[in-house]
Amino acid sequence: MRRFRFSHLGLVAALAVAASASAAAAAAVPASAATTTYTITDLGSLGGGVTDATAINASGEVTGDSTLAKSGDVFHAFLWSNGKMTDLGTLGGPDSKGRAINDSGEVVGMAEDSGEIDEAALWTPNNAKATKLGGIIVVGINDSGEIVGGIAGVSAGPVGARTSLPVPPGFILCEPAGINNNGQVLGNCEVQNVDNDWQGTVWTNGTPTVLPTLGGSLANSTTALPLAKAVDDNGQVVGTAVTSTGALDGFLWSNGKITDLGPAFSPAAINDNGVIVGGQFIDSNGTLQNLNNLIPAGSGFQIQSATGINDNGQIVANAIDTATGQQHALLLTPN
Repeated sequence: MRRFRFSHLGLVAALAVAASASAAAAAAVPASAATTTYTITDLGSLGGGVTDATAINASGEVTGDSTLAKSGDVFHAFLWSNGKMTDLGTLGGPDSKGRAINDSGEVVGMAEDSGEIDEAALWTPNNAKATKLGGIIVVGINDSGEIVGGIAGVSAGPVGARTSLPVPPGFILCEPAGINNNGQVLGNCEVQNVDNDWQGTVWTNGTPTVLPTLGGSLANSTTALPLAKAVDDNGQVVGTAVTSTGALDGFLWSNGKITDLGPAFSPAAINDNGVIVGGQFIDSNGTLQNLNNLIPAGSGFQIQSATGINDNGQIVANAIDTATGQQHALLLTPN
């Protein structure tokens, strides 16, 4: 399946977008991984049988992309809500992908135009067509409609007002990773004079705070890029970082302190209750469990990557259908 072409960008920008007001979030119900099992809902597809889910909101609505019927490698962004998957379309080209969703059901992501050029896009519930944001790669949207994305130089014509965020001293460029409902922006910044060595950074009211490391840098790692991946409304950050021995471990950054979550865990998302998911795993209060052990036996699915969790403990994950080998998106709901 063809995927969008993402490149490292020189700045991080937060966009205040003229979007509809957020709906009231569902009441938060803490979920304890140590005692929780899950029912599963297969989200289906747009006809092609393969779905990749990326994000979930407080109501359990999900976005991502799915292949079309008899389309080969053509995929479209979708919104899954109340048991129905809706094709969000493109900007005139073949492909699109949802990256993030807020509690109003607004989706941001990427879409190809008629020239098959990747463009940042916004889909709103009251608009049947995608809105082109122009000149950015977009990765997050909060409940106030603020969007975060990267800018390659100066580009004109976004919806709303664009604010460039400063690159911290000692770094040469930054890439965005997300935004929370307090307007804090999460990103990763490349260290000056050390090629491809990155550190997580949080901007609060435009002021950057560089996260501490786990003692290492990419230069002594043979595994993968260390990245901050997600930030919750409490300002807690999860991701992966290199240790002093060159291992790539998961981490939690909270109240100025970084905690090593170990090499078996690669966090992708955290909710406001501090429950973390990523890969096949869930971490609640320091207890790490494999999600495949928490879903019904004989389900026919093998979870590969959990990508989101809301405050009600609902998890969106991508899994392999063991009968067909196809990837399906699942909604996991706590029992």
